[in-house]
Amino acid sequence: MAGEERPAWGLGSCCGEGRDDVTQLDIRGDGMTVGIVGLTQVFEQLYVTGLLPDESLGDKLVTMVKIQNYVPRSAEDAYKAALLRAYAAFWARRQRGR
Repeated sequence: MAGEERPAWGLGSCCGEGRDDVTQLDIRGDGMTVGIVGLTQVFEQLYVTGLLPDESLGDKLVTMVKIQNYVPRSAEDAYKAALLRAYAAFWARRQRGR
C-alpha cells in the first residue's frame, strides 16, 4: 500500500538479530566474533547450579548453546574452548560480586 512502511525481509529473525540477549564471542581466537543467543542465560543457569568452569563442562556448554544457535560440527572443539574461557571469566566476575 502506498505510504506504508514495511520491514525488510527477515530483519531481526535470524540468529538473534535485533535481540538484546546476543553475546559476541571470539571462537577461533582471531578477533572475528560470532553472536551467541542466550549465552548469559546459559551461564547464569550453570552458575546457580554450582557448576565450576572446568574441562568436563565443555560438551554441556555446546549442547546448551545449540538449543538456540547453529554450531557447525567442524567447529565444536573451538566452540568448547571459547565457551569454557567465557564461562570461566563470567564465573570469576560473579565470584567477585559483579
